[in-house]
Amino acid sequence: MEGVKAKCKNCGNSVPADQFKLHYSLKMMVCPNCFNGKTTPSTVTNSPNKVAGKIVDEKKVAKPAGWDKEDEYLDKFHRSKVKEVPQFRKIVGTGQVECTCRNCKYTFKYDPFRKRPKSCPYCNEEIPRLNTFSML
Repeated sequence: MEGVKAKCKNCGNSVPADQFKLHYSLKMMVCPNCFNGKTTPSTVTNSPNKVAGKIVDEKKVAKPAGWDKEDEYLDKFHRSKVKEVPQFRKIVGTGQVECTCRNCKYTFKYDPFRKRPKSCPYCNEEIPRLNTFSML
């Protein structure tokens, strides 16, 4: 008795489901023939955001008219400035502050007097220096 058959999304052949393998460049499960290259892979372009199998970033497409290199530079500079702003809030009743990581936006407690933790517990990004007198 054969197992459950499934249809290959790449070539359309029906093959037992336990024989499917993940293809590294197609990024989907394919039949053994497609995996070994015996059948020609078809590029699925059902979505308007896909161009020859690659997804086009919608943010890059949605630029306003008149967008040039200077605007691109200013946008990048503004994003870097926003990223540099440390996010500290005093936790009432304790000597700790609530810190929001610049890199991953993870929120955690930080002790400015003992300087613990030394980096973000989630992404290991260094914590910027904090003027402890402003938080008192």
